[in-house]
Amino acid sequence: MIAHRFIDAQLSTLGEGPMWSGAEQCLYWIDVVGKRVFRLEEATGRVETRDLPYAPSAIYPRAGGGFLLVTKKGMALFDFNRNELKSIEVGKVDFSREVFNDGICDSKGRLWIGTRDLNTKDPVGSLYCFEPDFSVSVHAGDLVISNGIAFSPDGRTMYHVDSRPGRIDAYDFDVEAGKLSNRRVLVSYPADAPGHPDGCTIDSEGGLWVAEVENYRVARFAPDGTVDRTLELPVRKPTSVMFGGRDLATLYITSMRFRLSEEELAKQPHAGGLIAADVGFTGIPEHSFGG
Repeated sequence: MIAHRFIDAQLSTLGEGPMWSGAEQCLYWIDVVGKRVFRLEEATGRVETRDLPYAPSAIYPRAGGGFLLVTKKGMALFDFNRNELKSIEVGKVDFSREVFNDGICDSKGRLWIGTRDLNTKDPVGSLYCFEPDFSVSVHAGDLVISNGIAFSPDGRTMYHVDSRPGRIDAYDFDVEAGKLSNRRVLVSYPADAPGHPDGCTIDSEGGLWVAEVENYRVARFAPDGTVDRTLELPVRKPTSVMFGGRDLATLYITSMRFRLSEEELAKQPHAGGLIAADVGFTGIPEHSFGG
């Protein structure tokens, strides 16, 4: 039986984007609908909150200090302690039909981030790469809900989730050139599957951990795409995962309360909370944005 602990000091309407800061020994995550950023100090259990003027999509540490905050329709430099934002001009993205969703930074400090259709129905999303100077290129298209992205421990494979129709792709990745190739389907969820894939992260042995929304679980996929093990949860809508804590041995799981009925919420009191689990694996350090 895997041990859980619940961090419900701040319930989110739509919790997302967990990010472990090794330098601070803190976990950051966001509430997309509630327009908030949270910080958990692991040693003390203290949770701090910052309100935002815009709906966030993700948060990443910057190599020069502070954070890059990605919002649904833009980006900003963010100082959590001062709660200060400085907007950045973003090129190439047509926010009239697509918005930012999930992403990851590579070992060269680039930000890889996908977009989703405004109405989560049509394949108008793309996978973008932002260089540290914010120049941008497009590397994949025809996405409905671009979601979690992760790199294999050796950095040579990128995994990328499209939540609808429910697919996880793998690419060969040339980190020096910043290029993707050999796109192939790693996992395809059947149309009648009880849930669909959302956020993901990698462990030090190459296992891909994927939060399955609507399915009360997180699944670990081996590099060949087979389900290696599952972690059953007391919440129906887990949204994302991230290893953190001492030795990166804790799997943090965000979740949401969004569109759950009062009856469902009564049965799932931890919905929207943060879950910490000891899964017997360790993660690998996340990279910072180089800008």
